[in-house]
Amino acid sequence: MASVRSGLRARLDRGETVVAPGAYDPIGARIVESLGFHAVYTGGYMSGAHLAVSEPLMTMTEQVEVAQKVARAADLPVICDGGAGYGDPVHTMRAVRAYEDAGLAGIHIEDQVYPKRASYHMGLEHVTPMEDLVDKMKYALQARRDRDFLIIGRTDAFSAVEGNMEEAIRRGLAMRDLGVDLVMPRGVREPRDLEEYRKGVPDVPLLVIAGHDDITVQQYADLGYQIIIYATTPIVTAAMAMMEAYQSLKATGSIGINATEVAARRRKVEALISLPEYYEVEAATTERAYQDHGRAPT
Repeated sequence: MASVRSGLRARLDRGETVVAPGAYDPIGARIVESLGFHAVYTGGYMSGAHLAVSEPLMTMTEQVEVAQKVARAADLPVICDGGAGYGDPVHTMRAVRAYEDAGLAGIHIEDQVYPKRASYHMGLEHVTPMEDLVDKMKYALQARRDRDFLIIGRTDAFSAVEGNMEEAIRRGLAMRDLGVDLVMPRGVREPRDLEEYRKGVPDVPLLVIAGHDDITVQQYADLGYQIIIYATTPIVTAAMAMMEAYQSLKATGSIGINATEVAARRRKVEALISLPEYYEVEAATTERAYQDHGRAPT
């Protein structure tokens, strides 16, 4: 895990753009890895949704369990949502150590009120005073033991009901000055706003949540954002694909995919879960007699 973390840190130090598609389960992590990406993101929205609950209702333990399964499935650094740190600075310290112990590569911690409220999904976000955010980030930085474990400071001040761009910049600068590894301004999406934030918070890598708008990876990079995560993409695309197949089944009695295509898709899934490797092992051991003779041993 140390090499995975240090690899991500080295990419950032070299100024590389890191795209981290989202994954909330092991097969999702395998998909990300198989396509050649260099990091994966496990967010609270996707983790909660795949358990059929809202992110604010998840516990720290549940989030760690989801992310740890992702981390074990692929040889990639996993950046994970730490919500509002699960409480006060002392709870945030425990969260940092739990995420680090789980083999993750980084955590982002935000300034939303805690306990978090489901209504933030509909735009009713509330943030704590900046002093509370600074305290959490200060102790998060103190809590980590591996210097390659990323501490990412997130502010929701831009989209909060009591916030604005000026406040989001003020908080970003405060976190930068504390020494966080990246700053993450949630809700900043339009190119002009992304550019304004980059200019307002210089000299620190920025992380952006993508997938909501028609902005390409290169455009984000050109605007000065170094880590680009896709937080809702995996759960939305997976749920809608299943919905479409089962809607067809309900309406027509068929899933609408022919047998040849089903077989081809199944082979891709089997490759992702390492079945060909298992076949080779069994061919050399438990199934050797069948492979050699086509019949059971006597």
